[in-house]
Amino acid sequence: MMDNKLASRLTLAALSLTLLYFVLWLCGPLFFSGSGLWLGLPLWFWLSCVAAPLVLLILLFVWLGGTRG
Repeated sequence: MMDNKLASRLTLAALSLTLLYFVLWLCGPLFFSGSGLWLGLPLWFWLSCVAAPLVLLILLFVWLGGTRG
């Protein structure tokens, strides 16, 4: 069974990562809607739909300790 301190840390981390993902996702169309195209797609698409999830996954990987073996 998880202790209360660990559960609250995990909850706070999950909420923080979710908020960060939402902010990164939102920043693409807000700040780069007038930018040009890259590989046929708008720059905001790359930031919101590709970079934001990748940043979230990298932060989660680092936060969980990488590949401890």
